[in-house]
Amino acid sequence: MSDLSPGQSPENPTAPHPPRVVHSVSRAVGLLKRLAVEGEPMALGDLARAVGLSKPATFHMLRTLELEGFISKTPAATYQLDWGLYELGSSVLHSVDLTRAARAHLDHLAEITGEAVLLSILDGDSLLYLDRGQAVESFSMVANMGRRSPLHTNASGKVLLAFQPAEFIAKFLGRRLIPRTQATLIDPRELNQMLAAVRLNGYSTCWEEEEIGLCSVAVPIRDYTGEVCAAMAIAGPARRVNAGAAEPLIRLLQDEAELISQRLGAPASRP
Repeated sequence: MSDLSPGQSPENPTAPHPPRVVHSVSRAVGLLKRLAVEGEPMALGDLARAVGLSKPATFHMLRTLELEGFISKTPAATYQLDWGLYELGSSVLHSVDLTRAARAHLDHLAEITGEAVLLSILDGDSLLYLDRGQAVESFSMVANMGRRSPLHTNASGKVLLAFQPAEFIAKFLGRRLIPRTQATLIDPRELNQMLAAVRLNGYSTCWEEEEIGLCSVAVPIRDYTGEVCAAMAIAGPARRVNAGAAEPLIRLLQDEAELISQRLGAPASRP
């Protein structure tokens, strides 16, 4: 057994060298990510093209992932993610300070408002939903744990985008933005003005911009550095969550977000 530390070369044990990439692992992860992005079962041929492998090689990789419980094969001979990944993800969530600090507050807000309360972070250039509190399953939403959403189509995404560096915002607004509904704001200049208002006011709104009939309000959560690390939103049907009802919902969110931020070590930002 070698006594060398990771990153050391046998020729020169004290000199680090770049770690090797295990391509089979990389391709397996690529398969899982592709299935996650697609959001629905995929055929063997489509997956093979996605990772650049032959069908036989892809089949054996999928079979291995299936045996490990990470994917399952449907009656239509397509492949989808399975509960093994959820179990791993749940373990990660329970070990993360953010979700642990926010858990009780999500449930509290859901209980007193009767609406869904969503916790999300910026992951790459999209929004990732980490956790959710909901008192009653009264409204069907796509914003479930582990799902992603564009930053410009919802209140949480706009909060997270607003507090990013100027270079990040400029790059994001410079791309072609896809609307989800007729209400989705996609004009870069208007979006930039809206983001400035989010920074000034400390909250964002979404009036049916991601789903018809669904509205939300969101506020930032800060970590020990004082930087925005997450967003928390209250979302519900437009008949209950709307401009007329926004002010008290925002106050509730800000109060709970302040408590979560303090648990994460952020300095107090409100009197």
